[in-house]
Amino acid sequence: MPINKTLPDMLDITLPSALNFAPKHIDMGDQAFRAMVIVAYPPKVNAAFLSRFSSLSNVTLSIHVEPTDATTLIRNINRAVGEYGGRMELGGNALTMQRLEQSLKDAQELLRKLDQEQQQVFFVTVLLLVAARDVVELNKRVRRIEGMIAAAGIRARSLMFRQEAGLKTIGPWVYVDKDIKASFARNMPAETVAAIYPFNVAGLNDGSGVMLGRDKDNGLVLLDIWKREGDRTNSNLTILAKPGAGKSFAAKMLILREFLMGSRVIVIDPEREYRDMCEMLGGEGICCGKNGRINPLRVRSAPPEDDTEATSASVSLHLRTLRTFFGLYLQDLSDLEKALLEDALIEVYTQHKKVHGDVSYPTIRHLHKYLSAKAEAEGSTSIYTRLSVLLRRAAEGADSDIWAIDEPEGKGSDFTVLDIYDLKDAEESVRRAQYFNILSYAWNMVERDRTQKTILVVDEAWILADPHTPQALAFLRDTSKRIRKYMGSLIVISQNVIDFLAPEIQRHGQAILDNPTYKLLLTQGEKDRQILANLMNLSESEEEFLMTANRGEGLLVAGSQRIRVKIEAAQYEMQYLTGGGR
Repeated sequence: MPINKTLPDMLDITLPSALNFAPKHIDMGDQAFRAMVIVAYPPKVNAAFLSRFSSLSNVTLSIHVEPTDATTLIRNINRAVGEYGGRMELGGNALTMQRLEQSLKDAQELLRKLDQEQQQVFFVTVLLLVAARDVVELNKRVRRIEGMIAAAGIRARSLMFRQEAGLKTIGPWVYVDKDIKASFARNMPAETVAAIYPFNVAGLNDGSGVMLGRDKDNGLVLLDIWKREGDRTNSNLTILAKPGAGKSFAAKMLILREFLMGSRVIVIDPEREYRDMCEMLGGEGICCGKNGRINPLRVRSAPPEDDTEATSASVSLHLRTLRTFFGLYLQDLSDLEKALLEDALIEVYTQHKKVHGDVSYPTIRHLHKYLSAKAEAEGSTSIYTRLSVLLRRAAEGADSDIWAIDEPEGKGSDFTVLDIYDLKDAEESVRRAQYFNILSYAWNMVERDRTQKTILVVDEAWILADPHTPQALAFLRDTSKRIRKYMGSLIVISQNVIDFLAPEIQRHGQAILDNPTYKLLLTQGEKDRQILANLMNLSESEEEFLMTANRGEGLLVAGSQRIRVKIEAAQYEMQYLTGGGR
């Protein structure tokens, strides 16, 4: 068959229109590239530890492995061990000694693997080729990749004035530039070489727990939040997404399955999304808005801020909780007014105990009555008069149906919903104060029994993120740190991550974001995506996924693992997952 001379040559189609090697990058056609090489590795690595970097968009990973002569290597290692030992005897600063000690341990461990395990050793060289539209974007992308690599305990370096050699080594020619090999190849035992190859399965299978959904390869995601080993140190979960992305549906499905497996569930429900599920499961719903039953003056303990054992409930300890509660409700109190209010509380507790013993607790009505009596005795100009006026609304006025009665003990159900839906039209100070009141009450429920797995769900947690009263968010932070010691799990659900990072509350808010072992990120808005990218070192492909994910799709973080997951519920479960957020 005759060749059609009018068709372009294949080389003209495949080759770039221009190729130029600069000191730190390569101009290839209308794109810019940079060749980089890994120069240092962590002392210990997990299987497929380079998989995250190989899956980055616009990044090509090249791995070169060559066998090493074992006899020569053993001789060199023995010489290095002697050299490290001699340099350590000479002494030096702390950093130098630490590095020498680590190098000595690494050399001794490699020698042991060669001698006792008869492992083969290889020369390994790993390079990356980063692509971008232009040099400005290339520099930005390289900085981000360097940060991600550094977070994994790895160091990478751009091949200065060696971009051409780097491109040849990265290309599919089975070729390693001799200067690059001499400078950057590292000896590694066979097991480490095997761990370098980035072939892994994207799914998660703990062998127990609940089926959360499917990964991007359609494999099952089986998650056990109670599994605590390695970098999975607690059972806490944070779910973040913009409205309508499916965060409440995912939370309801998870707690339903955990409840059926024997976990106790406590839900703070601002939108009445869990009421139907609670009724169908025979749980207990406690109204915390109109006709509220949670008395803020009922003594309960708070989660300690340190790692000592939790102390028992007492009036003196509960006063700390009441400081925050009244600070949220009456935000403009002076220091003197706060002190007098606390003195009044102590006196009210003392008087009430003399009359009723320990069978009940005073309410805000008792406190208001005491303040009114003090105001009448001292005159209209007294500070007690102002305190009495400020608390009248809570004792006799618009807010009296929320706090003015003492709550019953409840029936001790394993599924409890604390319903604050009726607070949606209340003033912001009332909502925040009652949310905090309920959170402290829920913590008291958690600490009653350390032997049963307990899940505390805090929905719409952004309500507590108030820069003027950081104590409320601090309480949630302390709960996040302490609940693991009570066989507990804290699930925090919120919309905008930026709410937790205001300068006044960032110390508490970021701890709530960083502390959980598990994070479920569903579809994000633009500002939240940018913040999460910096907080969690998201790759470009992960950022793009969180911007374009469909409802119910997200990124699951379990320790160091990151899995794209699609939340799935069985048809028979749908009847339980009713309410808002479906």
